[in-house]
Amino acid sequence: MILLLSLFACIGQEDSLSIMVPQGSPTLSILGLDEHDYAIDIVNGPDPLVAAFGSGSHDAIIAPTNLGAKFYQSSDEYKLFAVIGLGNYHLVSTSFVDDSIHQINGKDILVFGQNQTSDIIVKHLLNEMSITATLNYVDSVASAVAQFLMDPTQIVLVAEPSLSLIKAQIPNLYSIDLNDTYETLHEGLSFPQASLFVNKNISNHLKERLKEDMDDSILFLHDQMTLAAQKGVALGILDDQDILEDAISGSHVTIIYSQDAKSMIEQYFEIILAMNPALIGGTIPNDDFYME
Repeated sequence: MILLLSLFACIGQEDSLSIMVPQGSPTLSILGLDEHDYAIDIVNGPDPLVAAFGSGSHDAIIAPTNLGAKFYQSSDEYKLFAVIGLGNYHLVSTSFVDDSIHQINGKDILVFGQNQTSDIIVKHLLNEMSITATLNYVDSVASAVAQFLMDPTQIVLVAEPSLSLIKAQIPNLYSIDLNDTYETLHEGLSFPQASLFVNKNISNHLKERLKEDMDDSILFLHDQMTLAAQKGVALGILDDQDILEDAISGSHVTIIYSQDAKSMIEQYFEIILAMNPALIGGTIPNDDFYME
C-alpha cells in the first residue's frame, strides 16, 4: 500500500505544472488552461518574478522577455520556450487626428518606465523615423493613465488593458499602436515583449503537454473572447467584462515558439543592448537560451 501511494504521488507530481504569471495582459495567455492541471500564481510587480527566477520555484514563468534573458546570463535554469505577447504599447491623445505617428513630431510625450523597455521602444521609433519629441516621465502605467485622465489632450504612453479602460471613459479617441509602427520599420517583425520561460529540467512529456495546452489557451482567448473575458474578470485582470474583451485584441497575445521567434528576439535585444545593456545582462544570450 505504501509503495502504491508513493507511486500515485510521483505520478501526480509528474503530471502537474506550476506557472507564475504577472497580472495584466500576460494573464490573458493562460485563461484557457485547466486550473486542475496547472498551479497558476498570478503576481503583481517584478519582484515575485525575480524571486522565482532566482529560486527555481516554478516549472514555468511568464515574464518580460528581457528579464528572462537577464537571468539566463547568470543561471541557465530557465530557457525561452515561446513568445506569448508582442508589443503592447500605445500612444493616446484627444489631440490626435488619425493614427499616424508622425503627428507627434515636435510634441511633448508622457512616458512610463524611464530607461526601461517602454522608454527604449519609444526612443528607438523616434530615432528611426527622424521624429523629434520631448519625453517626460512617470513611474508606472497607472501614473500615466491618471495624468492622461486629468488632461486628455496630452500625448501619453499606455498599455493594454489600461488603453481599453481609457477608451471606455473617453470615446472616439485615437491611439497609435507602437507594435504596428515597429513592424513597419522592421519588415514585419514585432517586438517580443513577454515570453514563457520553462525550467530546463522538466520532462519532454510535460513540455509537449504545455505546448499543446498553450496552443489551446491562445485559441480559446481569441475564438471565445466573451468566455475568456468572463474568466479574466474572475481572476481580477479588470472589473468590467466588456472592457476586458475589447482589450484582448490590442494586447497582441500570441504564441510563437522559440526557434521561430529567434530573429525577432535577437533584433529586439540588439536595440536594448544599444541603449541599456543591463536589461538583458550585458550581452545577447547564446543559442542555448532557446529551448527546443
